[in-house]
Amino acid sequence: MTRFSRPSLTALGAALLSLLPLQALAAEPALLLTNATLITVDPDQPDAFSGYLQVGDDGKIMAIGAGKPPADVDAPVVRDMRGLMVAPGFLSAHSHIYMSPLRGLGHDVNLYGWFRAWDYYLRHTTAEDVYWFTLHGSVDFLRNGITTAYDFTYPGVLEDLTDDPSQPQGAPTQKPGPYEENQIKAKLDSGLRFVNSPWLSEIGTDDEIIGRFGNLLEWAEKEGLHEDPQYLADAISGQQQFMPTKRTAYIEARAMREFGVMNQSHFLESPNAVPEQQAKFAWYDEAGALGPDFIFGHFIHVNDEILERVVETGARMSWQPTSNGRLADGIADVVHYQELGIPVAVGLDDQSCTDVSDPFQNMRIGLYTMRGVHLKASAMSIQEILYLHTLGSAKVLNIDDKVGSLEVGKYADFLVVDPRSPDTGPVYEPLATYVLASSLRNLKEVWVGGEQVVNGTEILSFDEKRIREEIDTRTDRIRAVAADQDAAKVAQVVGE
Repeated sequence: MTRFSRPSLTALGAALLSLLPLQALAAEPALLLTNATLITVDPDQPDAFSGYLQVGDDGKIMAIGAGKPPADVDAPVVRDMRGLMVAPGFLSAHSHIYMSPLRGLGHDVNLYGWFRAWDYYLRHTTAEDVYWFTLHGSVDFLRNGITTAYDFTYPGVLEDLTDDPSQPQGAPTQKPGPYEENQIKAKLDSGLRFVNSPWLSEIGTDDEIIGRFGNLLEWAEKEGLHEDPQYLADAISGQQQFMPTKRTAYIEARAMREFGVMNQSHFLESPNAVPEQQAKFAWYDEAGALGPDFIFGHFIHVNDEILERVVETGARMSWQPTSNGRLADGIADVVHYQELGIPVAVGLDDQSCTDVSDPFQNMRIGLYTMRGVHLKASAMSIQEILYLHTLGSAKVLNIDDKVGSLEVGKYADFLVVDPRSPDTGPVYEPLATYVLASSLRNLKEVWVGGEQVVNGTEILSFDEKRIREEIDTRTDRIRAVAADQDAAKVAQVVGE
C-alpha cells in the first residue's frame, strides 16, 4: 500500500501558503504535445482536428488549439505525436472494481444466479484480499483507457441471496476488517480517479447505519484523502431493488440529505418480478430521494409513469450495455430516455460481468444495440456514444468541471491511440475510425494528470508482477476454503 500514508499540511503551513501571491501558485508548463489528432469531446469542438495540447505541472490542461502552438506555448518536454489520436480518458459511471479477479463465473445464468456464482468465492475474502482485488481491477481499468470510475465498493458483509425481490434477504453479518478503507487505499495506490460509493448495509438501527457511513467520511477527511485529486467525490450505493421494505429508501434519502452525496441505485435491472420492482419506485419518491443527485443504475424495465416522474424530478440514469447483454437483463432504451430529457451516463459495470473491461467494445455494443432497436442508424451517432462514455458520464456524476473532455482547466487525463498499429486502414474521418475501428490493441498510452501510467499494456503506476502473485496466492486459498466448506456440507449430509 505504497501511496496511502502521506503527510498533511499543518495549520501553520496552510496559513503560510494562503499568504503567497496567486501567481506563485500558478502552474508551470510541463508537457506539450504537437501534431496530434485531437478528439476533445468539447461541445465547442465537435470535430477532430490537428493541433497541440499543453499540460501544466499541476496535471491540468493549460492550452489546446488547432495547428502549431504559438511561440509562447512551450514546455520542457515536447512530443511530436505524428498524427496519433489523443482523446479524453473514458469514464465508467457504474463499476464494481473489487470484482476483477472473479471473471467467467455464472456464464450461463441470469443476474441472481450470477450473484451466487461469485459469492461462492467472495464470501471467503479478507479485507486484505479485497485491497488486492481492488488494485487488480483499478490497474486493469487504467490499462484499458478508463481513467475515472464510479465505484460501488464491497462492504464485507455476508448475506444469503434470494431470487425474489419481494422477499427479505438473509440477516446480514459484518466480517471483521477495514474493507471500505482498503478499497479506497487501493484505488489511490493505482492512480485511478474515482467516486467512492459504499453500500449502506442494514445492520443495526438507522442511526447506526448512517453513523458507519459518516465514520468512513470522517476517516477519509482526517487522512486528508479528500484533497487527493484522484478522490473526486463520495456517494452511496442504493439497494432498494434488492430489499423488501421502504426502510431502505428512507435510510438512503437521509444519508443523501445529511452528507450531501449522490445516490446511484441498481434499479429495474433484472427481468425477475418486474411488477414488484416497479412498485418500489414509489418508495424512493415518498422518501424524497429523487432529484438531480439520484442516478438509476441499469433502469431497464420501466413504465411510462416511472419515466414521467424521473423527468419531473431531474433524476438520471447509467447504462451498462455490455453487462446487460451478458446477464440477459434486457435493453435500456436510452435513446427514448434522452428524448424525454433524462441525462444518461455509461458504465463498464464490473469485470466479472463484462469479463473484458473494454470501453471501445462497450461503446459499440451500446451504439449498435440502439440502432437495432430503433431500426435506423441515426438513432445514435458516433459523437453521441463517445460523449456518453466521457463527458456525458462526467456531467451525470457532477464531476464535469474536472474530467470528461480535453478542455483548459481540466485534468490532463488522455489516451494515445494509433489506428495504424495494428493497421485499421486509411483514416477518412478520425472520429469514425476512433469509435468504430479502434480497439484496445490500438491503445498505446494512458495518461492521468499529465503523467503516463500505461505504456502499451505495461502498467507504470504499480508493480504488476506483484499484483499477479498476490491475486494468485489469495484466490488459491479462497478456492480451497470454498471447496473444504462444500466437502464439510456433504459430509454432514452423509452423516445425517
